[in-house]
Amino acid sequence: MYLANRLDSFQESVIREMTRKAIENDAINLSQGMPDFLPPKELISGVEEALMKEEHQYSITYGRTDLREKIAGKLKQYNKMDFNPNDEITITCGASEALTSSIFALMNPGEEIIVLEPWYENYVPITYLAQGKPIFVPLAENSFDIDEERLKASINSKTKAIIINSPHNPTGKVFSLDDLKIIADLCVDNNIVAITDEIYEYIIFDTLSHKSLGSIDSIRDQTITVSGFSKTFSITGWRLGYVAANRKLMDGIRKCHDYLTVCAPSLLQYATLRAFTLGNKYYEDIRKRYQVNRDYLMENLHNHGFKIFKPKGAYYLFADITEFGMNDLEFSNFLVKNKGVAVVPGSSFYSKKRRNHGSRFVRFTFSQKLATLKEAIERIEKKL
Repeated sequence: MYLANRLDSFQESVIREMTRKAIENDAINLSQGMPDFLPPKELISGVEEALMKEEHQYSITYGRTDLREKIAGKLKQYNKMDFNPNDEITITCGASEALTSSIFALMNPGEEIIVLEPWYENYVPITYLAQGKPIFVPLAENSFDIDEERLKASINSKTKAIIINSPHNPTGKVFSLDDLKIIADLCVDNNIVAITDEIYEYIIFDTLSHKSLGSIDSIRDQTITVSGFSKTFSITGWRLGYVAANRKLMDGIRKCHDYLTVCAPSLLQYATLRAFTLGNKYYEDIRKRYQVNRDYLMENLHNHGFKIFKPKGAYYLFADITEFGMNDLEFSNFLVKNKGVAVVPGSSFYSKKRRNHGSRFVRFTFSQKLATLKEAIERIEKKL
């Protein structure tokens, strides 16, 4: 009787629950996307230097000025987008808080956000907490392409925004420039804001290149771009993200950010400045590392009866487990409780109406060392 009714619409994170089960069962954790190797030594030395420089107090709410300036330079060079670091970029407590502040800033009670399905599990609870309503639009079967007609049909007078995630979690789909233009045109025609989650922007394979929706001129001022440092630099526990948007949108985002977290960790903001000293070789090496991991895990899971959608980005495999005669929950519990491998049930990436569709999938992450993946395959071989 004391809790808000909106909490009834969602549960705690299934991904984080599977991490807890991995710990409880001494299983290899291929559920949560967190590397088991150190970040670049430059960032570690940056923390040491920050400690000695006494970077222990609040930063400016919006984040260090020099860090925002570095991000603005990166966005211009890599993402082909121009943002003023003074009033169009904010440093947040991870990309998750950037998304939360953005959705809170946009939504009025009963307004709708289009969510492409399957979806990363944070989007929907945030929408409910903002008193909005998620409208689920399935991606195409097997290919996970955008279905333009379904997308058009989902738009009405209550539609406020759409969330697009590329590279995509959980499938690894990388949306093309043509896909992004579909989104851009629909947003412009219907006066909708696009929230783009680009946290995996540097983890991209097979000669593909990352495209940012906000680089399309027609939608620049209707786009909120979210990214961060966690995945690129293997510092998921640092909780450093950022959001970029035009000044009018950013004014609202900053109001929400201010009262949600005050500021991102000052010491780690200082250390993260070192990320901008890393050359192109770092980004190429991390891409190659994860592509080797992807290819190894894909081949070996395929050999053991899994049907795999080949990811073009991020570090996840979305695997069809129909061959094993179990649904996703049964299969996930089977692996972890036999001291094998922790994975994420696929239904956690689907709405209640389509949860049965997701029950034929599980999600593996290949963010770990190759040796860890090899041990995981050895355990799977013994259990299947």
